Amino acid sequence: MRRQIVLPEDVAMQIEQILRELRTRARADCTFLADISGQVIDIHGGVEDMDPIVMAALAAGELATMEELTRQIGDRSFGRSLLHEGERRSLYICNVHGTFVLVVVFSTDTPVGLVRLFVRRAIERLSPLADRFEEIVRQDKSVLGVDFSAALSDELDKAFGGI
Repeated sequence: MRRQIVLPEDVAMQIEQILRELRTRARADCTFLADISGQVIDIHGGVEDMDPIVMAALAAGELATMEELTRQIGDRSFGRSLLHEGERRSLYICNVHGTFVLVVVFSTDTPVGLVRLFVRRAIERLSPLADRFEEIVRQDKSVLGVDFSAALSDELDKAFGGI
């Protein structure tokens, strides 16, 4: 069985506050933070029509994919963020310190520049917490558990209907 990451209360509260403020200031529908493997750490906002477990895994995979594509074309690193502008909603996905994946879901009525501004500020505040998170993971090597990939695969199969 997959083990959840247990954060110290002060770290969890800081993450919660950062995500809540980001959601409010960026006028986002939803903000969430996952670890780089795609495990959800915290969510703020409406997720009734989306599966945050699947979204976190896909966002982490998308960042990894873009990193490798960038490497394949000879660049040293990609910009650490991705923007998808949809018809009704947009996604802004960011790599935070190589540790977290920050996802912001927002209406297409919200200016992208506003989202970028407040995401940049949130990342500055999340970066020191990423260091603490990494220390927690180092102390407990089994934190992801052996069945994480199986659980992730099952969730993706459910989401995509066995495609």
